[in-house]
Amino acid sequence: MQLLTVEKLCKSFGGLKAINNLDFHVNEGEIVGIIGPNGSGKTTSLNLLTGFLKPNSGRINFRGEEIGGLPRHIVCQKGIARTFQLCKPFMDFTAMQNVMVARAYGRKPSANLHIAEKESIDILEQVGLGSKAGILVKDLRVMERKRLELARALATKPYLLLLDELMAGLNLTEADEACKLINQIRESNITIIMVEHIVKAVTCVSDRIIVFNMGEKIAEGQPEEIVHNPKVIEVYLGKSHA
Repeated sequence: MQLLTVEKLCKSFGGLKAINNLDFHVNEGEIVGIIGPNGSGKTTSLNLLTGFLKPNSGRINFRGEEIGGLPRHIVCQKGIARTFQLCKPFMDFTAMQNVMVARAYGRKPSANLHIAEKESIDILEQVGLGSKAGILVKDLRVMERKRLELARALATKPYLLLLDELMAGLNLTEADEACKLINQIRESNITIIMVEHIVKAVTCVSDRIIVFNMGEKIAEGQPEEIVHNPKVIEVYLGKSHA
């Protein structure tokens, strides 16, 4: 079943076509990777899906409803959450307080403080931060802040989770841990789109990969197909992947 369908999506900034006639879909329960060179439109596409940008034309259908151009908080309430390349949590709040704030803006927020606290603790446990619930965010390490960013997105109870370079700045061990966590999240019935530059990570966890270049989709397929696609090798992966 298709959870998200994007049709002929376009976004321009002046004379620059950042996204040009983009078509793709995401099935319920999938992990779909998006890769491509810097400036190819990956993050712009996430901004369009989540209401941070309005498309010039095209359609974004989520769970049978047109959401293109809706305000970001409405998109979140409908069940799409995201992480950001640059984490901007409330540094003087604890990890749990950050998650509780995010929970208030998601689907079906609880008005009961005790329930909200328990839900927040459960989410922190899920991402491996249960022991850090009472720690101020400014005292967390980079990897821990990345996990908190993920926890805040999960707190909104999304159907679809968008990850924007979640693994940027992580070492190989941390990236492997992040891959395991992404698979665990999928097992909790959350569909995932991940934008990532670490090709090994994308190919390990994705069911399908979409490749962007200059605002357009140039390839789509299973990981094994993508890493051997001549056009993808030419514009992004390089001959070392041939």
